Amino acid sequence: MPIPTVKLAGKEVGHIGLGLMQLTWTPVPPPEEQAFAAIKAAADAGATAWSSATFYGPQDDQMANVALIGRFFAKYPEYRSKISLVLKGGVGQGLKPTGDKDFNRECLKKAKELLGDYEIDVYLPARLVGGVDPVEYFRPFDELRQEGWFRALGASEASAATLRKLSGVYDIAIAEIEVSLWSWEQDIQDVVAWSTETGKPVFAYSPLGRGFITRTWKTPEDIPEGSFQRHSPRFQGDNFYHNLKLVDVLDEIAARKGITTAQLAIAWVASRGPNVIPIPGSSNAARAAANTESGSITLSADEAKEIDDILAKFELKGGRYASNAELML
Repeated sequence: MPIPTVKLAGKEVGHIGLGLMQLTWTPVPPPEEQAFAAIKAAADAGATAWSSATFYGPQDDQMANVALIGRFFAKYPEYRSKISLVLKGGVGQGLKPTGDKDFNRECLKKAKELLGDYEIDVYLPARLVGGVDPVEYFRPFDELRQEGWFRALGASEASAATLRKLSGVYDIAIAEIEVSLWSWEQDIQDVVAWSTETGKPVFAYSPLGRGFITRTWKTPEDIPEGSFQRHSPRFQGDNFYHNLKLVDVLDEIAARKGITTAQLAIAWVASRGPNVIPIPGSSNAARAAANTESGSITLSADEAKEIDDILAKFELKGGRYASNAELML
């Protein structure tokens, strides 16, 4: 059964999307054929909105993710017309945000070369810069849109107030922000409310809590060196074991419903608003398909209330980002 769809930048896309970051920006990326199998499985199940970035790769190959997509399209050209690509940029040396128009133009030029005959649907600055007027910061990005480098402009990790300010000047096609059963703070809820008000979709990244909700690691020491999670307070020491108590409860609810905890988590994120598009990522084809099929799972009113009541009472320990990265929010 096809999963429901959402409108993104004028196109119908699956209500569950696909995050591609972990296929290239991870300590040990999967073999290419394995990555292709996972991408294909997700797309075949209905994940037709993809999230990538011009910096999802090692320092010496930051365009690795875009290049991977280009090679996928070269091997499977029939998917070009099915996919809407949301590409983050505006990140320079040392992963520092930059709105420099020439720099971003060069990134887009290289991305188009790697993608081949493909029109980028949405381009968005990955982060804003503190103390800079967001309207002015977005101006060069919108000028690049007008030059024809991509079809629509998006925003990432912007507050609801900032999104409203930007929307008064630019047509913001999508907002990307972390949304999950352990990332549901008030500022995130406000962005989802903006989405519901405007009808503009939200790309909900890390809907599985960066692997925590699926018990990817049993102890903090299991997390590989070089992983983001090694620096996230929620994955550290006693915080790790305390936060696992939330997963214990989610496992019970999922078992009663006859679905995986991952599917429960993704379905919950999708239920936050009519235009919320979870973008789970996986290098495993079977899991990629199962994640996408979560779009057809409906939570009953009682199930939703049970989860909401648990979240209201459970106090997660640790922030989303390390203290030296808080400015990235």
